[in-house]
Amino acid sequence: MGRLTTILFVLGMTALGSGCLVLSVNPGYDEAAIGWDPNLVGYWVDADDKATLHIDRGERKSYRIRYIHPIETGDLTGYLTAIGNERYLDVMPARGADHGSFLLPLHALLHVRLDGDRLELTPLSYEWFGDHLRAGRPIPGLSAVLDAKENALLVSPGDRIRDWLRVQSVDGPAFGASATFARRNPK
Repeated sequence: MGRLTTILFVLGMTALGSGCLVLSVNPGYDEAAIGWDPNLVGYWVDADDKATLHIDRGERKSYRIRYIHPIETGDLTGYLTAIGNERYLDVMPARGADHGSFLLPLHALLHVRLDGDRLELTPLSYEWFGDHLRAGRPIPGLSAVLDAKENALLVSPGDRIRDWLRVQSVDGPAFGASATFARRNPK
């Protein structure tokens, strides 16, 4: 699965759980650690993959995110949080949308690097988590399972997820390939 395709699946399928994802039942942020960066707001383009993100200010320090890709379009709510010296965007299906009683608003965590007009988003590595879980190897500090659709599902409380992320290298094997977006003016 390509780098942007992986991120789009993470972004778009958090409510549906289609497989090949690392998702969490609990958020990766807590109320005290929710941050806000006005520099994330804007229109972002990944020209290599013909994808766009339109990020707007949402309610209470949240972001409204609309992504468009040739194979999929969707709306999400995101929360920026600092964990150690790193920043993450916790995304979930758009707040206020009723997805039905049996669909859970699962969370996906994306590492954020923002440098001027360049935005890099890096998801957790499905291959790394999947390999560990299929082999029955524990992930120290986390409780995780493979669901019926083969998603890697983090079932740890949010504070344990944050503790685990705090000691991970974002360049290490627990993270997947990044997608890079450039700020553009909307057409």
